Amino acid sequence: MTAPSSNGAAAAPGILFFGGYDPAYPRNAVIRKGWAKCGFASSECRAGTRLKVHLRYPALLWRYVWIHDSSRVVFVPDFRHKDVPLAWAIARCTHRHLVFDPLVSRYETRVLDREDVSPGSAQERHNRNLDRTSMKLADLVLADTGAHARFYASEFSVPGAKIKVLPVGFDEDKFVEAPFPDGGGACSVLFYGTYLPLHGVETIVEAAAILRDAPVTFVLVGGGQTLETARSKARGLPGGKITFRAPVSEAELGRLIAHAHIVLGIFGTTPKARLVVPNKVYQALAVGRALITAETPAIGEIFKSGVHLDTVPPGDASALAGAIASLMRDPARMRRLADAGGSYVRSEFNSRRIAEKLFAILEEERFL
Repeated sequence: MTAPSSNGAAAAPGILFFGGYDPAYPRNAVIRKGWAKCGFASSECRAGTRLKVHLRYPALLWRYVWIHDSSRVVFVPDFRHKDVPLAWAIARCTHRHLVFDPLVSRYETRVLDREDVSPGSAQERHNRNLDRTSMKLADLVLADTGAHARFYASEFSVPGAKIKVLPVGFDEDKFVEAPFPDGGGACSVLFYGTYLPLHGVETIVEAAAILRDAPVTFVLVGGGQTLETARSKARGLPGGKITFRAPVSEAELGRLIAHAHIVLGIFGTTPKARLVVPNKVYQALAVGRALITAETPAIGEIFKSGVHLDTVPPGDASALAGAIASLMRDPARMRRLADAGGSYVRSEFNSRRIAEKLFAILEEERFL
C-alpha cells in the first residue's frame, strides 16, 4: 500500500486511537497531528484520563459502540498500559491489529527512576506485570529509541521483532524556528521539565555554581520530585544566577526557548536516563537553539555530538559547566550547532515525518 500524497487524496485504511489518554501530551499529539496532516484516516475512542479503570472501561465501551469505526488498527497511546486488555478484547473480537505505544515502562519509571516503589515489593511486581501483560497482548509495541526497545525485550520478555522504533519528534506548529537572541555578551541557559531524577537538575544547579562569576544566567521551568532539592542547592548563589519558574503552557514554552541561547536536556544517572530522548531535545533544536545533554546510548542513536548538539557525561557538573563556557567563548560555534541541529530536526522529526514513519511500520507489518 502506498501512502497518500500530501493533499490527502488517497486516504489509507485508518487507525482507532483508543483509551484514557491525554490528547495534548506531546508524544500523542505529534502522532495524531502528523497522521491528520498526511491525510490518513483515523477515529477516536477516548475517556477521561482521571477516570479509574472500573469507570473508564464502561465509558470506553459505550463510546466504542456509537462510533461505528472500521479502522484496521487499534492504537493505544502513551502511558495507557491499563487500557490494553480492553483494547485487546475489542481488537480480537473485530479482527483488528493492536498497537501499543507505552513511551515508558511503569517499572522503569516507578522503581528505577522515581524510586517511589521499592524493589521486591507488591507494587514493584504489580507495575512489572502491567508492563509485561500490556506488551504481551499487543501485536506491535512501539519504542521511542532502540535502547528502549532493547530494554523492553530483555526486561519483559517481549520478542525483539515485535518492537519497532518511532522517535518522539516535535509539533512544528508550536515550536517554530526563531532568530537567535543577541544577549550583548551575556548568555541565557534554559531548562524545563518535571524534575524527575532522570533530568538531573541537581547537576545543572552545581554547574551554575561553578559558573557563578561568569556572565550566564539560568532559568529553570517546571516542578516535581527534585524541585526542592534543586532549590536548596541553589541557596547561596548570587541573586539572579538561577530563576525558578512554575510550569508554563506549550505556547509560552516556545517563547521561552526563543529567548535562550542554550537549552539543557537531561543529566541524570538513573537507568531510564540512558534509554530516552526527551521531548525537550527535539523542541529546543526545532526552535534553533544550541542544546547540551547527557551522552547516552539513546542520544547517540539519533544525534551526532558536536554536530547536532553537545553532550557531557551524565551527572558531571564540571563537564556541563565546561560545555556551557565553551559555547559562550565561541558564539559562532554555538550558532553553527544550533543551525545544524535545527535543520536536522525540522527536516526529519516534524509531525508529518513521524506519521510517515509510523505508516511505514504499519505497512511493513501488513496491518494496513
